[in-house]
Amino acid sequence: MPQRDQTHSHRPRYPDTIILLKAEQEPHEQLRKIARRVCWWQPAEETLADTPLFLCRLMALGTWDDAAFCLVHFGEDAFRSAIKSAPPGVLDPRSWHYWHHRLRLTPVPPVPVRAIPA
Repeated sequence: MPQRDQTHSHRPRYPDTIILLKAEQEPHEQLRKIARRVCWWQPAEETLADTPLFLCRLMALGTWDDAAFCLVHFGEDAFRSAIKSAPPGVLDPRSWHYWHHRLRLTPVPPVPVRAIPA
């Protein structure tokens, strides 16, 4: 029985490589799947029509793989622009702080709040 090559057995698998390949192969279908997951209450096409709002909802509700795919597809500048114009109530404080630090937007401003008319 041939011996197994042990030289590469210690290397971890890199899911980012798979995400990059998916980004090149089927971006629209992958985006539709993500849009359906983070905005289940509306059609994917409607969700994707407003990119900044979609990215804000992704930052709040998406998985790590969703975020990695969209970072490759849209780029960090689109994420920065989206979070700078985030509407109140979309991002929770934890996501707000994480993404500001992840996108190197410091100091972190206060989370946007809804203005309730008196």
